[in-house]
Amino acid sequence: MKKKKVSFAMLLLAASALGVIAGYVVGEPIAVIKPLGTLFTRLLFMLVPGLVFFSIASSFANIADIRKLSKWAGKIIGWFMLTTLIGTVIGTVTGLFFKPGQGITLPDASYEVTKISAQNYIEWIPSNAFGALADGNIIQIVFFAIFAGIAIVLMKNESHKDFLKTMLNAGQDLFLTIIKYVMYYAPIGIFALMASSVAAFKGSLLSEMSSFLTAYTVAFVLHIIIVYFVMFWAITKLNPFTFFKKALPALITAFATTSSAGTMPVSLQATKDMGVDEELADFGIPLGVTFNMDSMALEIPLYIMLGMYAIGANPTVPQILQFVLLGVLFSIGCAGVPGGGIAIAVILVNTFGLPVEIVGWIAAVFFYLDVTGTAINVWGDMISTTIAAKTEGMLDVEKYNSVVVVSDINKKAA
Repeated sequence: MKKKKVSFAMLLLAASALGVIAGYVVGEPIAVIKPLGTLFTRLLFMLVPGLVFFSIASSFANIADIRKLSKWAGKIIGWFMLTTLIGTVIGTVTGLFFKPGQGITLPDASYEVTKISAQNYIEWIPSNAFGALADGNIIQIVFFAIFAGIAIVLMKNESHKDFLKTMLNAGQDLFLTIIKYVMYYAPIGIFALMASSVAAFKGSLLSEMSSFLTAYTVAFVLHIIIVYFVMFWAITKLNPFTFFKKALPALITAFATTSSAGTMPVSLQATKDMGVDEELADFGIPLGVTFNMDSMALEIPLYIMLGMYAIGANPTVPQILQFVLLGVLFSIGCAGVPGGGIAIAVILVNTFGLPVEIVGWIAAVFFYLDVTGTAINVWGDMISTTIAAKTEGMLDVEKYNSVVVVSDINKKAA
């Protein structure tokens, strides 16, 4: 009998849906399978530092024309900044409309306030390049890889240059091969992650946080429609639904793992499967992991307004402009602040002189913000990279429009 063809994306979607059902029906006892999900995330994180370094360094090193490189970098970063700015405006508008925080009674709580300064951004540069690799500090690895790749381009000794380029390309091939096999375990890992997460989710504060959750949900839906569908189609003239279908494995992985960095191997491969030139994909996707966080752009204005409305304050026009500025700056710098979104929330409420207890309310619903926000971040990285590829003539449109079906998902990789 012929083996039925199975879409890998649908397999992951089925695993995710079954995990949600199992977590809801079984409840807390399902936590016994959580180690199966932890194993999957650890396998991905094991590969991320090396893949980031080899992908970005080889991308830079393989480009002979430094002017072309700067053009690529400028265009991709430009799209990152534009989508982030749009996200911040959308988050601000929805916050002003739904007024999150009205009616909240702040509980007694205390949080250690993290202060941000120029030092946070200086620390993007590693004091020890190999230490950054060992620690898995992604943003420091990105900078080290950029420096290394550019240095190889500028080297005069052609034999040394060719040797280093070959080594970097081989390193990338090694990590991609490992990832290919790791992904065979993805359905099991995603099932376990979704089941344990749903079982652990506490909904006791949902009624008090309904205005915040509504504002956030409307904001991310609007961002998806405006940026990932309408703007994408208007600029590229490509079918955004085709993009969504091909991006689905990465989006599901992001949803389950709640990690843009952990999802990077999947999003990188999905971007290449869309027909994006490999060199451009190897540059744009790893860079987006650390510099492009559309979800934080949506969340940051809502964090601030949650605190302001909770104490009965209304944002002024200068403060609204500050929301937009902080949304852009903090979404770019979020990777350099320990603790991710929760740490950013503490920093913001402290910056505006708001009660830090509001962070407890954000933490109570952070699971929802995390699973949806990570998928948005990954989606935004892929969208910006694909737009840059299309406008640079580096997108295989025929490959983009082709139907990708994975036949016999368990067959051995070539």
